[in-house]
Amino acid sequence: MPRSSVFWTVAALAVAAAAIQAWLLRWTCDDAFISFRYAQHFVDGHGLVFNLDPSEAPVEGYTNFSWTMWLALGAMLGFGHEGLTTWSIFWGVVCHAGVVLLLAKMAWSASNGRAVVPLAACAYAAIHHAQSLAPAGLETALFVLLATSMLHLAMTMRCMRQAWLMGFVGVICAMTRPDGGLFVAMGGLFVLYDAVQRRSPRLLLAYVLPFVVVFVPYLLWRYSFYGYWVPNTAFAKSAGDPLLGLGWSYVSGFFLCYYALLPAFVPLVWFALKKGDMLASIQPALGRRPWLVIAAFVLPYIFFVTWVGGDFMFGRFLLPVLPALLFGWDLACQRWRPKLLQPMLAIALVLGLTLRVEPEDLGNFRNPVSDTRHMAVTQFLSSGYTWEKAFQLCGDYLQPLFDGLDVRIAIAGSHASLAYRSRARVAIEVAAGLTDAYIARTPYKVRRKAGHGKPRDPAYLEKRGVHFHFESDYLAADKWRKVTFNVPLPCQLVTWDRELMRELLRRDPNIKVVDFEQHLDAYIEALPTKRKAEVEKDLAKFRRYYFDHNEDPRRLAIFEAFIK
Repeated sequence: MPRSSVFWTVAALAVAAAAIQAWLLRWTCDDAFISFRYAQHFVDGHGLVFNLDPSEAPVEGYTNFSWTMWLALGAMLGFGHEGLTTWSIFWGVVCHAGVVLLLAKMAWSASNGRAVVPLAACAYAAIHHAQSLAPAGLETALFVLLATSMLHLAMTMRCMRQAWLMGFVGVICAMTRPDGGLFVAMGGLFVLYDAVQRRSPRLLLAYVLPFVVVFVPYLLWRYSFYGYWVPNTAFAKSAGDPLLGLGWSYVSGFFLCYYALLPAFVPLVWFALKKGDMLASIQPALGRRPWLVIAAFVLPYIFFVTWVGGDFMFGRFLLPVLPALLFGWDLACQRWRPKLLQPMLAIALVLGLTLRVEPEDLGNFRNPVSDTRHMAVTQFLSSGYTWEKAFQLCGDYLQPLFDGLDVRIAIAGSHASLAYRSRARVAIEVAAGLTDAYIARTPYKVRRKAGHGKPRDPAYLEKRGVHFHFESDYLAADKWRKVTFNVPLPCQLVTWDRELMRELLRRDPNIKVVDFEQHLDAYIEALPTKRKAEVEKDLAKFRRYYFDHNEDPRRLAIFEAFIK
């Protein structure tokens, strides 16, 4: 069989395996529902906003503008609401398979058609966390594809058209995730070098032009609409503060899990430092430049991930540089030449990456770094539902219950699907303030894991008129705060809205809640038995919970008369 047939047969099998496995592992990460909500509101004519409160300034709670707009396109095409999960999963799988196919193409081009098997393509297709995070509803697979495309163009750039193309891909990359700017900067260094070496400033102009035409207007729109040059998440996660301890644990834990990746650093360093030789002069694709490009894309990015403390989701921040790191094996094998080396190394890589050694507590939600898909599948609530299924049931129940009402809810970081599916007009994320400017800028209390640990502020939620908080340990354990919907999630009342509660109880009489007005009447009857200091303390809570949000001068006058 011709070598090309063998190569592309193996490549096709790797692409198919990557797509099939990713589809089998499909799920929707809770953070994806933040982008879903923005996209759906945009399509519904409200703009790129998370909440539908006209008195609230828009907050840029997403970090994936291009992916959010792609989701909006899906909603426009009829994949709105629950259909967005299918749309996002499908394109995540497509992008993941696209990375594998691109790696195969790069290996074939670099070898001038001499490669036996696509090493990096087979290896990347075998990485479980690349498979499981691709169909999770987030921009992860798209970002990896864009970063790998920039890597390829930086290695092979020969003309203005390629420089312009790399600049255009860089624009999309930076608009997909802010850290894409690092790849843009690294790619720009090689364009600058080429422009100087060839005495062709037009190369640099071609690279910069897409940023001037597209990215600068986007940046100006972002500032005019949201009031800041960077997304709200930069404040929520305090990205400017180094978290080297968390970051080192994140990076080292991943590479210990995927120990088969570690040897790839040896040829990378060796060939990046080695001067050009005869083989490089004959076949430029095997010269020093590709190794320098790989080093420029991989090493600074790993340092960046370490600096910011990594991510809560295991491995997600390191996936963008894995194709570059693995592609070094394709280049190394072409320099070493033995034909059997490629198949043997491909088998060793696939086995080594498949037989990963995961941390024992990776599925523990309390762990600083977790496998969130594993949690979504195995973490059961008392009702017996999986975590993901429970939120879906909650949202499906609450949506018609809240329909047409000005309901305001507070959610933890893992409750974003509840905000999207319930379609509550206002939802405040309290774990990090991803979609709330005030909480995002609150100093961290504990930095146990990246992006988590903001102090709880019940007074702020009361001020915002939040009605329900779907987290059991947030507020004081006052019995009159507890509310039980027909859902398998705990909930507490933050404030009591008389008209809202009457309407909700009319729509679903099975809601279990203490009628606070009856509770006040019983409390007033018992006033002669209470001490003034006790009543003053309770009245302060009653004001924030009830009197500040409802007109009730008669009952309030009784309390005020008692404490005079």
